[in-house]
Amino acid sequence: MRWGILSIIAALALVAGCAATGGNPGAVERLYVFNCGESTVPDLSRWTPGVNVGKPGAFSANCYLIRHAKGWMMWDSGINDNVATMPNGFQRGKLSPHYILRKPLRFALSEITVDPAKIEHVAFSHTHGDHVGNGNLFTGATLYMQQAEYDIAFGAEAVSKWNFEVTSYDKLRANKTIKLNGDHDIFGDGSVVIIATPGHTPGHQSLLVRLPKTGPVILSGDMVHLQDNWTHRRVPVFNFDAATSRQSMEKVAALMQKTGARLWINHDKVQSDALPKAPQFIE
Repeated sequence: MRWGILSIIAALALVAGCAATGGNPGAVERLYVFNCGESTVPDLSRWTPGVNVGKPGAFSANCYLIRHAKGWMMWDSGINDNVATMPNGFQRGKLSPHYILRKPLRFALSEITVDPAKIEHVAFSHTHGDHVGNGNLFTGATLYMQQAEYDIAFGAEAVSKWNFEVTSYDKLRANKTIKLNGDHDIFGDGSVVIIATPGHTPGHQSLLVRLPKTGPVILSGDMVHLQDNWTHRRVPVFNFDAATSRQSMEKVAALMQKTGARLWINHDKVQSDALPKAPQFIE
C-alpha cells in the first residue's frame, strides 16, 4: 500500500505543479478516437471474477490521436491491421478474445490526411497485442514507455513468458525512447500527462488529456476493462499483480477527484460506442 500512497501523492503533485506553472489545456486542439477493433469472449468471468460466469462478452479496442499545438501524439495502436484481411477474424487460443477489425488504422489515418510516419510522439498503455498491434507504423516518433514495460517488451522472454506479439512493434527498438519510472508530462504544460498505472502489466500506463471544450479525460488502457469492474474494483484473473492493479485504480480515482476528469474505459463497448469516431473529432 505504501507504493500506492506515494504514487497518488506524486501524481497529484505533478498535476498541481502543471497548473501552478500555467498549464494550458487549450494547447490540446482536438482528439480523434478510432475504432481499432472489437472482440468477443465466451466467458466474461475471466475479466470479472465472481460474476458473469459462463456468459459471453464483447469489448471495444480504441486508438487515440491527439493534436497538440506542438505536434501529434498517438496513444495505443489497436489490433494489427492484418486482421482486417481475415474474413473470420483472428483468435490466438481457446481462452483468447476473438478479434475482428473493420478498418485498418493506416486507412483511418489517411482519411484525416495524417501520415503515421510524421507523428512525433507515441505511447502505448501496455504491450498486449490489441494495444500495440500497429506499433511499427510509428518509427519516426519519440516513444514513451515505462522502464518496467520496456524491459519485458524488448527482453528475451517477451514471447516465451509474456506472450507479446513482438513482430507488431519490434521496429520501435530504433526509436528515440524516453524510459519512464512514473508519471510524465509530454508537452510540459499539463495538457497531456502519462500516468503510471502498473498492475495489468508491470509497466502499464494511462493518459490524462485536457481537452479544450470537453475538459479532462483519462484514457484507461487496461487499468480497468469495464465500468462495472471500475465500480466494484474488480481485477481480471490474468493481471500481473492484483494488489498493484487496485492501487492504480485508487490513484486514478484520486486524480479524477482532483481534476474533475472523466474516465474513458478503452474496452467498455457500451461507453466506447457513444464516442464520436474519426474522421469526427472531440474538442
